[in-house]
Amino acid sequence: MTLAQNDPQATRLSQTTPAGAATQREAQATPPLTMQISGKLSGRGHARPKQADAKLDPELQEQLTALFQHGQHQQAAARCAELLNSHRKSAFLWELLGRCHLAQAALDEAATCLNKACELNPTSATTFAAMGDVYRRQNRPEDAVALYKKALALDSTCLSALNNLGNTLLNQDRIIEADQCFASAIDQAPDNAQLLYNRANIQRQLGNLGIARDLYGRAARFAPGFLEARYNLAQLTGMAGDRVEAIRNLEQILLARPNDDRARAQKLRLMADLCDWRWLDEYQDHRRHLGLRGSACAPQAQICLEDNPDLLRIRMQAHASAGLQSDPAPQRPRAETRPPQLRVGYFVSSNQDLDALRLLDSLLARHDQSRFSLYVYTASAPRADLVGVLHRDIRGLSPTTIKTQAVADQLDIAIDLTSYTQEADATVFSARIAPVQIAMPGFPGTMGAPAYDYIVGDAVTCPPGSERYFEEHLIRLPHSYQSISGPQDLSGHQFSRRDCGLPDEAFVFCSFTAGHAITPREFDIWMRLLTKIDGSVLWLADHPEEAQAALRQAAGDRRVDPDRVIFAAPCTGEERMARSMVADLFLDSFTLNAGPAARDALVAGLPVLTMAGRQFAARTTASLLAAAGMEELQTTTPQAYEARALELASDRDQLMALRSKLRLMQSKAPLFDTAGYMLDLERGLDMVFARHCDALLPQHVTVPAEDVLPAKPADSYSAAQTAGTPIHAA
Repeated sequence: MTLAQNDPQATRLSQTTPAGAATQREAQATPPLTMQISGKLSGRGHARPKQADAKLDPELQEQLTALFQHGQHQQAAARCAELLNSHRKSAFLWELLGRCHLAQAALDEAATCLNKACELNPTSATTFAAMGDVYRRQNRPEDAVALYKKALALDSTCLSALNNLGNTLLNQDRIIEADQCFASAIDQAPDNAQLLYNRANIQRQLGNLGIARDLYGRAARFAPGFLEARYNLAQLTGMAGDRVEAIRNLEQILLARPNDDRARAQKLRLMADLCDWRWLDEYQDHRRHLGLRGSACAPQAQICLEDNPDLLRIRMQAHASAGLQSDPAPQRPRAETRPPQLRVGYFVSSNQDLDALRLLDSLLARHDQSRFSLYVYTASAPRADLVGVLHRDIRGLSPTTIKTQAVADQLDIAIDLTSYTQEADATVFSARIAPVQIAMPGFPGTMGAPAYDYIVGDAVTCPPGSERYFEEHLIRLPHSYQSISGPQDLSGHQFSRRDCGLPDEAFVFCSFTAGHAITPREFDIWMRLLTKIDGSVLWLADHPEEAQAALRQAAGDRRVDPDRVIFAAPCTGEERMARSMVADLFLDSFTLNAGPAARDALVAGLPVLTMAGRQFAARTTASLLAAAGMEELQTTTPQAYEARALELASDRDQLMALRSKLRLMQSKAPLFDTAGYMLDLERGLDMVFARHCDALLPQHVTVPAEDVLPAKPADSYSAAQTAGTPIHAA
């Protein structure tokens, strides 16, 4: 989870809070840790020592309180100690002195002073709340909860008790109770940015992104300098589709903090989503230091910046060092031999990562449960039809609790299917939750963290010599790092070109790649192809309106009629796959390949032309094509890519022959053999666990290809033949 830094303009909080010195980190996974509050809260509700001592000048009390609130704890403590010589029964002085000690982590001294204050004024809610803070810092959460509740019994509007009770309950994964505390506190201080931010984090963790976005917005409105709230607001606003507003919020952050690489990388990614290619010049201006200083940048924002795997590894190491440091858990004795059933745990920490959830469905359907005991950790309710699979619902749980559960399950191998995808939390793997920890890249690149022993790849995505690009050791599968289903029955989704807004007789180039993956490098080639193939059109995905306008403008700037760039209507699932069949040739993007869109095209029988780059993300389509037996659609330079596209567009017979071959390969190529892929993966798991049993350190492993016996008809994977309903319906 992300640690957030206190913002004085937002909260005017004392430095007693442990989060006051926390470093910033990208919030690409789960929301930031809720910040702690002690002392005075901004907004209409205040929580500070209320009792006045008749013998102590009220003006002096205000001066001492001001010293404390401005972080001058030593001066305030010295003054309190001096005054106590003549005001021994001043509950105010004892409480303030206790708070000063607490701010300086002198917990025993703080407890002594606050106990004295409680003795002198047993009706002071703020004193009991401060004592609760001491117990919380001493890792005595139950005692802290009892004292916060005592404070609230004395004064139900005590904001510091409500807030810090919420924080303590949240740390115990009592997330609903914590949310109720923050909601009650907000009722007392509706314009308190800190409280709004804290509750927003909880709602985000619960998956209520709309509510969280509204709360972040209110926090940023009441405290314009609260940059953490504004950053999280920008994230969720962008995810909701309003990228222009998200960019506006990020620009405000950059005005206040020009060197905030995290905000700049996110801004560049959003500009790329809108095909606003000015991001390329801005990136070049900041390339040298981006992601290597201050706050770490979101992996998803970095992967598409350039095809430079050496630089990506350095940036990913910087990102991991901000929040994925190794945190070894207690180790059980090493197994000397493989158990009859190897305990394998699959982790999908984001319920928004549909690609990872589909992969999980496929793996569970094919695993040999006589040799593997399967554990699944997902943010969803258990499924009754998952026979032989132990499901752990991790919704709303903190990484610490998930780690504890995984360690208790005594996994032999832990596999992360989500990694750095949006709203996912990779910090669970920072602890040694299993003897062997593996990333199956939902994020197509290194995790940058030593917490992962291995990453799954193949000889195409990770060719010899690419080992230096990875923090992990490689498990090279014999065909492809992934597998896809063979031909599917799409008869229920028939599309004509007219249905898709395409001309009947034109040659249709298509590219359903993400908008942020399209750059002038690809687009220039695509436009030249349109000028050379009379009447041809370019069919693109349903990009945001701003991106569509930018691409049409770019076409006009290249002397191509903008009407020859056609954007598909929104659709999902099988419709998108079936629709691909009406195109002639799929054109891949370069730095970041088309990913799921390329897989859908191959399943639909549509040839995909790619240019293999250097980084993992730029070689995924080449891997698919190699495993499909369609290597003739691979190129290695932009010139060869353009020439091959022009050749195929000019020779319909050759293109039809490719389509026929692809249909044939769907019944025989390794890419479409999910049962064979599962055998390869299981052999890989056995190989790396055998090294562990032999007390050998991880090393790069190549799983040899084996002649697989002819598959039984039931082993030929298709959606219709998979037993039961999918674990996660798309």
